[in-house]
Amino acid sequence: MPWALPDFDSYPDSKRVVGAEVIPNGVRVRWSDDLVSEHHRYVLREHSPDPITTNPLSREQQIQFAELAPDLQIVAAEADENGGLVVQWSHGEVATSTYHPGWLRVWAAATPEAHELDAPVPWRSTIELQAHCFDASGLSFRTNPTESPQFVGWLSSLRTHGVGVLTGLAVEPTTITDIASLIGPVRTTNFGHVFDVQTKSTDVTSNAYTDLELPVHTDLDTREYMPGLQFLFCMRSDALGGESRLSDGAAICRYLREHEPAAFEALTTIPVMFANKAVETDYRHIAPFLVVDDDGELVEARWSPWLRGPLNASIADAERFYGALRLAVEMAEDQRFVTSVRLNPGDLLGFDNRRILHGRGAIDRTTGERWLRGCYVEREELESRLRIIARRGRESHN
Repeated sequence: MPWALPDFDSYPDSKRVVGAEVIPNGVRVRWSDDLVSEHHRYVLREHSPDPITTNPLSREQQIQFAELAPDLQIVAAEADENGGLVVQWSHGEVATSTYHPGWLRVWAAATPEAHELDAPVPWRSTIELQAHCFDASGLSFRTNPTESPQFVGWLSSLRTHGVGVLTGLAVEPTTITDIASLIGPVRTTNFGHVFDVQTKSTDVTSNAYTDLELPVHTDLDTREYMPGLQFLFCMRSDALGGESRLSDGAAICRYLREHEPAAFEALTTIPVMFANKAVETDYRHIAPFLVVDDDGELVEARWSPWLRGPLNASIADAERFYGALRLAVEMAEDQRFVTSVRLNPGDLLGFDNRRILHGRGAIDRTTGERWLRGCYVEREELESRLRIIARRGRESHN
């Protein structure tokens, strides 16, 4: 049957509601596979797919939560002939609501069907980067990228491992934005819409524009909202040296939490001033070096060797911080945690800038040129794109 839904997603209906009973402030549902789930009255009511509650065109709510009566209750609930759930309300403009079984199942608390993206997978130097390289030279990639296995595989690697490489791209100045824009809008920063990483003798606004070795780091730690994804596209690679080095901040953070708890505590709690040094801009942001969630897993690494202002802390806290910092930066360059890749013309390296630390070896300018074009896209654009790809996959199977 043509189910009404409160969103634009697609849901399977293979598992059906076979029974329901009203409980205080909600309903308990029995499923065809013997699962039992519980659903709160307001969760159901504000997501009712009826045209009074949910706009049929925008699928956004047309009611305000405050419009729902505080004493609104479910007075009856049952499975319908199609395996959905029918709820009868105690009062209000909407008398009954009917819910698609797939939607109900996905959004039930703690059910395995929830439409979640694959979880990040921390890695160390043993990562096989070749498994995260995808040939994008075929015509299918250019004509319909969202259905290309190469493109989808690359996006999935960016999500799970925080890194992925596309190879075989046309060596043209617009290639980087052509590819990045398939994920979402390119973010403009003080380095411009696109930036060129080339060795300069004058007008040097970053160490990246020198031939120096660069320790691993994340970019734009001075911003309140750091760019989520960074892309580096190789235009030329004649010079000796300049190999890209990568370390997984998520793996380092987890190691510190499990084996160096004092260092982990210092790096995740002591506030640090991140500040850029430039004539025309003065960005500043205060945050811990490592930002973690309630489980101690990495949310973002503000991993900067050169964009930290003077630490405004007590002698004791400064001593704790610098001791922890020394341990962390040594780990990030340690052979257990760092891997390297040499980009050749036509290669595009993408990585999670809030997780993956990147650096490079020194460049021998006398042997040739190394030219990378770079840009940023927000991480949430990647997550949105992956959800849409998954949605279309479900639609094709329903």
